[in-house]
Amino acid sequence: MRVQSAPYKLFEDMQKVWRDLPCPPGGKIPAKKSFSPVMLSAHLQNLGLAEHLCGGELSIRLAGTNSREFWGRELTGTSLQDLAADLPENVMVPALILEAVFKHPCGLRSLREAEDKQGNTWQADMLSLPFADEDGEPKYLLYGYRVSPKDGEIPYSWEPGFADLNTARLMGAEFVDIGHGKPD
Repeated sequence: MRVQSAPYKLFEDMQKVWRDLPCPPGGKIPAKKSFSPVMLSAHLQNLGLAEHLCGGELSIRLAGTNSREFWGRELTGTSLQDLAADLPENVMVPALILEAVFKHPCGLRSLREAEDKQGNTWQADMLSLPFADEDGEPKYLLYGYRVSPKDGEIPYSWEPGFADLNTARLMGAEFVDIGHGKPD
């Protein structure tokens, strides 16, 4: 299913910064060490960095303040799979798709929908871009996200620990060409 979300300045800025970073000799993607979150300082609250461990498992290395507030806890060192296990439904992108992001390499755009305990419906739109480790191998994902009310009428705010949801589901995901095409 195609992600049906309007363009977002954060995603444009992420792609511009990512494309402007140097790639190591013979590499297809920039090294994580060439990136500083300060390069996207206007968006720090909505950024994160995850490390690819294996089999599609990701561990959070850096989480913006909006993520920490949403979950009501510190996220650094937390597995994204463990975090998703706290939700009523699996919202993770399938491991096979995540593996393709690193193997190809390419970016990933995904959309999730959730309903809170008050019956409000929210959409979380996410863009993920890969970075290489010190050996030039794809190992990290820089991700940016926006959370917005589905109907546009609910104020964009929540109390710490808001992640107590009735429902949550992955609505769609698509590969993003970052200069090397998209996987089949």
